[in-house]
Amino acid sequence: MPGIERDLADFLAEAITNDYLLCILVSSYTQAKVKTHNLPFGLGKTTLSMHLCKDINMKSYDWVLDNAMDYNAYQVALKLEPGRERMNATVWDDVQSTAPAVQGVPIAIRKLANFISVDRPELACLIMNAPNMNAISSPLRKLVTFEIIVVQRGLYEVQKISYHKNFKNPLQDIARLDYMEELCKDNPFPPLPKRIEMKYRAWRIKQKLQLYPGLLDELEKYVKFRDWAPKNDDDIAEVLSMSAEIVKSGRDYVIKLPNAVGSQLHRQRVKLTVQA
Repeated sequence: MPGIERDLADFLAEAITNDYLLCILVSSYTQAKVKTHNLPFGLGKTTLSMHLCKDINMKSYDWVLDNAMDYNAYQVALKLEPGRERMNATVWDDVQSTAPAVQGVPIAIRKLANFISVDRPELACLIMNAPNMNAISSPLRKLVTFEIIVVQRGLYEVQKISYHKNFKNPLQDIARLDYMEELCKDNPFPPLPKRIEMKYRAWRIKQKLQLYPGLLDELEKYVKFRDWAPKNDDDIAEVLSMSAEIVKSGRDYVIKLPNAVGSQLHRQRVKLTVQA
């Protein structure tokens, strides 16, 4: 695309012609050399990624949306089938939605990252979109060779991620950013054509709707576990008339129930009729 960094273009050309694999992260919620708006969304990460993918593949925007846009790890893995026709580039949109940075990284994501690192013949460039490097899963983070930081709409800078030997701790290399270049204000990258933007939005809604039922299911389980879920009258336990002593516990007063009754009603809601 017009204005793309010469150095990055060289790396991309070598990746395509020499069976290299480049992983590029397009982010916005960070700052390097150029002062940014530092926002997690709304600055045009996907727009820039689609421009790049279109030009790297030498195809149309429609082709990119139909063939080179992914929203989860499974869709990316389909592009890595051994022996399939080589693709120059694909976009993994909203990586933080399906491969977030969590304490326990799913084994499937680890395996995908390992597979990407050895699957150069099928894919030359994986472009990932996320607000920030720290928002994506650690195994994917380690694959990133270039970070394109969207400074504001139409402008970005490119940082190359390099690893240097840590002589004090040889088993843990030191990651550093090497500034490459930035897209000048005189030549900003353009917005997507309106028709393509609407088509992308429809595609994104469709992808998010596939995740939504699972999200609701997880949240329902979480709320029930926390005992926040609203309960119907049918869920409220009923206890036959009985007498119980009211005692002080700390700053509160509690009803002292027999062990058999208390264990049965523990963490349940009950209706009480109090009579002195």
